Amino acid sequence: MKENQITVHQTDERMFFLSRMLRKTEFSAPLHVFAPNILVDVDTLDGIPDGADVVLGKCADGVSIIAENKNIRLHNIMKDEKFQAVNSRLTAEGALMVLIEHSIKSIVDCNVLVIGFGRMGAAVSKLLSKLDVSLDIATTSSLRPAYAFANKVVPSRDFDFSPYDVVINTVPLALVKDSDLMSMKKGTVYIDLASTAAVNLEYARYLGIDADIYPALPAKTCPYSAAKAMWEYISEVIK
Repeated sequence: MKENQITVHQTDERMFFLSRMLRKTEFSAPLHVFAPNILVDVDTLDGIPDGADVVLGKCADGVSIIAENKNIRLHNIMKDEKFQAVNSRLTAEGALMVLIEHSIKSIVDCNVLVIGFGRMGAAVSKLLSKLDVSLDIATTSSLRPAYAFANKVVPSRDFDFSPYDVVINTVPLALVKDSDLMSMKKGTVYIDLASTAAVNLEYARYLGIDADIYPALPAKTCPYSAAKAMWEYISEVIK
């Protein structure tokens, strides 16, 4: 395959590294690769040649119909268990970097609450526990596995944030009421790793909380490793 038949849609530094990794790779059909956090819409897919392979993480309604009509094979990287495991680990490392950059305390002096204990929450909790960080986990499921890392497991409701210096959310739901936010100390670092923030970020900042959402964190903190994870998926899935 000619090099120009491989198109990496470069939206961040991660995709730049991926493009370099794919230069010497050959595939049997045109290949288009989108960053996992980019929503691919109908108009975008309509501009891709018939019979192509498309790697993506999000797609709009109607994309699958266009793909079927054009004989385009869609490969959703976010449905791959191996990629998600690696991506969760890289995101956890990125969250640790944000914590260190934003907190006025050493990580061993921080009391941390992780909200959620799915794949992402588990990865964050595992990394912090290895560093002997004082850690609580808020979850309504997976209670027994959560206790392997946490000092205490609390419900994901009616939050009391007063004991914590850092709060890391991994649940893509608006879980936290504004009244709960008032229990956060001024200067608390709030790191949201989900696609939807669990708190009202604007109100949190008004209260003096260092609050932000960090989408596609591996692309910012470890772009080469994030690209490598995508390259490994593509090499295994696209023949």
